[in-house]
Amino acid sequence: MFIKGGQKMLVLDVGKLKLGLEEWKKIENDLTRIAASDDLELLLNLTLITSEEEEEHMEEEHSLMPSDQDFAREVGELIEYVSKTYKADAHPHFHGSHGTVLFSIKGKPKDLVKAFRDVLEYARTNCEKCMIHGIDGEFHIGEDLAGIYFGDAYKVTFILPAEDGRRLRVYEAHP
Repeated sequence: MFIKGGQKMLVLDVGKLKLGLEEWKKIENDLTRIAASDDLELLLNLTLITSEEEEEHMEEEHSLMPSDQDFAREVGELIEYVSKTYKADAHPHFHGSHGTVLFSIKGKPKDLVKAFRDVLEYARTNCEKCMIHGIDGEFHIGEDLAGIYFGDAYKVTFILPAEDGRRLRVYEAHP
């Protein structure tokens, strides 16, 4: 983003945007192939911490209580949003200003990729006092592991089986 003539202008590199969308489409296609006609279960584990701005404020105030309450409120809103929007089960585990929440979402691969990206976007845009520190999880078909992923709010690495069942495919995607 830059300022031109007093107005903010957003410049997108269309090549990078297209590449990003193509990676997500490849992930979705591989998950569809792996699932065949079955539903998948997405286990999405988010590690959340207080934002850097909030940490600076806590150091100035020498008090953890108000920021912990704000952090907890925002994490609660995130959990409520994901639970209601995607009928997800949520399993939070927090200690004041940091912790994890594990979401379990079931559905078709296309819906799960959309849910994955939407949850990360919601956390990035709606959480002022919290931020994503790490992302990891798995895709399951019933009790069987169908794929894994790990990363952060800027880049996620997916590892999925290839068609031959002997090799792995690795994708890097930007949420």
